Amino acid sequence: MTSTTRAALFPASLALPFVVFFAACSTSPPPAAPAQAVTTTLPSGGVYKGMLGDADATLLVLFDGTAYLFYASGGAGVGGVVIATNGAQTSDGRFASASALNYRIGAAPPSPVSFTADFAHAPAVEGSITRDNGAESRRFSATAAPLLDTAPTLANAGGLYSGRGMALGGSTTTRITVAADGYAAGTTSAGCIFKGTLRPRPGVNAYAVSATFGPAPCPLPDATVDGSAIVDGARLLVALPSPDRSNVFIFDGRK
Repeated sequence: MTSTTRAALFPASLALPFVVFFAACSTSPPPAAPAQAVTTTLPSGGVYKGMLGDADATLLVLFDGTAYLFYASGGAGVGGVVIATNGAQTSDGRFASASALNYRIGAAPPSPVSFTADFAHAPAVEGSITRDNGAESRRFSATAAPLLDTAPTLANAGGLYSGRGMALGGSTTTRITVAADGYAAGTTSAGCIFKGTLRPRPGVNAYAVSATFGPAPCPLPDATVDGSAIVDGARLLVALPSPDRSNVFIFDGRK
């Protein structure tokens, strides 16, 4: 944090007499020190598990100011994700992003929202997602997941996962194979084929994912996308927003 000082108004030879005269004649208390601005710190990177309203939720926060909030909708599996970008965290533990989007499966386009999270009482965290017009706000609460202490490795991530591949237009049965070297390949019941890589993210129990989708009927046709994944035991969660952020591919599957 930097501070500002006021430039001198008098030559050095006159400054001391002025100060002595003021101190001798004034009976007013000295002015209060200006309030200090709250400094910005690195976000509280990690994986947190809890609830968004009455739905299960998993929060991933990265050190670059990106956050992913996976949430259930009408069932046990993931039904959507909020992806926040360009977030910043102040020294009092408050993280905020004004450029977040809420992707709810079956509902297009994504909804612009503001995203906040308070890490002041870590390992507990509380926050909210609020529609840009302020008409709707939903709160979430979570605690640091036990998997936070498990280093992300390709050995942990490797395997064949079966589950649902989702985009705003709907979902299909999907299978993803992660090889020991981090190479990944997937297929959907609709006939889509995609390939990519999965790499551990340093300092947080998550993975960086890059994938290239084939032509339609792939949910993001002919697109190369980047996002993140969480390996929670036998479960793999993936979120890959399209380059223009108008759509997202989500995978929720198990070994």
